[in-house]
Amino acid sequence: MFGEDLSFLLVIAVAMMAGGLVKGLIGIALPMVSIAILSSAIDIRLALGIITIPIVLTNFWQAYHAGRPMETLRRFWLLLLCMVVCIWLGTHLVVRLPEQALYAVIGTVIVVFTSTSFFMPSWTLPARAQTWVAPLAGALSGLLGGISTIWGPPLVMYFMMIRLPKDAFIRTTGLVWSAASIPLLAGYVQNGIVDAEVARLSAAACVPSFVGLWAGQWLRAYIEPEVFRKVLVVVMFFIGLNLIRRGLF
Repeated sequence: MFGEDLSFLLVIAVAMMAGGLVKGLIGIALPMVSIAILSSAIDIRLALGIITIPIVLTNFWQAYHAGRPMETLRRFWLLLLCMVVCIWLGTHLVVRLPEQALYAVIGTVIVVFTSTSFFMPSWTLPARAQTWVAPLAGALSGLLGGISTIWGPPLVMYFMMIRLPKDAFIRTTGLVWSAASIPLLAGYVQNGIVDAEVARLSAAACVPSFVGLWAGQWLRAYIEPEVFRKVLVVVMFFIGLNLIRRGLF
């Protein structure tokens, strides 16, 4: 039962509520925040399993409220296809990687994403380049997502470089994140990361995740999301560095 004492359950609750809060405020980053906190306290593969069901349900919640799915599918179907296939491949790779490598990979993804959040390129990706950059971004994000549950960084950078408007960004991430959740959960069940006991913990972790999500949506009216995002990326940057340290030493 993984030594489910009060401190163990408290770590899960805090990590999932924090991830949900961030997602409610800025629309993304639940896996990155939650896995960063959890993997600092418990086994990395257990952490990946615990956050899986909350990822699925919160993403479907976001997609449902975003609406207009067919518009997004028509524009990003190739990106989505490449992402789904590579997530499936990544979920089978994660059980073959050493634990140290997982810490290093996840830490590197967090550090790269938080760094580029401050220094995002200001140039626009030409339309002719989008035909090959889109599937590449989908494949890279899928592979990272299958290994770490964190598939957002390449996609967020791509959507920003094509100057996706705010409303379209929310609709697109809602649908893409939801579709990505399905092969992630299926792959983790198949490779044993999510077994019956982990599924029970993961289902219970949905409660603090949604509490955080709803709190974040409520706070959005009172807190400037951009200020919050900048504070968050600084904290996440140092958490990422610590995960890299654990992977190397």
